[in-house]
Amino acid sequence: MDIGLIYIVFAQLLWATELILVRKFFPDMNAFFLSAVGSVIGTMFYLPGLFIFREKVSAGNWIILIIYAVTSWFLAQIFYISGIQRGLNAFTVTLATLTLPVFAVIMGIIFLKETLTLRAIFGGILIVIGFLIISLK
Repeated sequence: MDIGLIYIVFAQLLWATELILVRKFFPDMNAFFLSAVGSVIGTMFYLPGLFIFREKVSAGNWIILIIYAVTSWFLAQIFYISGIQRGLNAFTVTLATLTLPVFAVIMGIIFLKETLTLRAIFGGILIVIGFLIISLK
């Protein structure tokens, strides 16, 4: 089995704890505040790495890093916590996260010029249908 897939599954397990902690202990706390506190505390764990793993980054790549930080960490986290707090239940919130593969395939085709396979189309359709069946009343 691909070690990268094992890392991703482990990351998903850890991210699942966010759903439990936010819904159980912070259902009414401001999502921006909660995201900010989590980010600041998380930053304390990242800071030593900046000094250990020194990387040279070009000026153009700094712009991409800023876009990455704003979209993938800042905005995504705020929307995710808001979704956890406002979602009907943990199950539907979890199913909504299954849209990630659909968006990843679409963006991979657009930005990475990857090819769309019949399996990817079929899998995406199944994800969307399953999400709709569960979330519609």
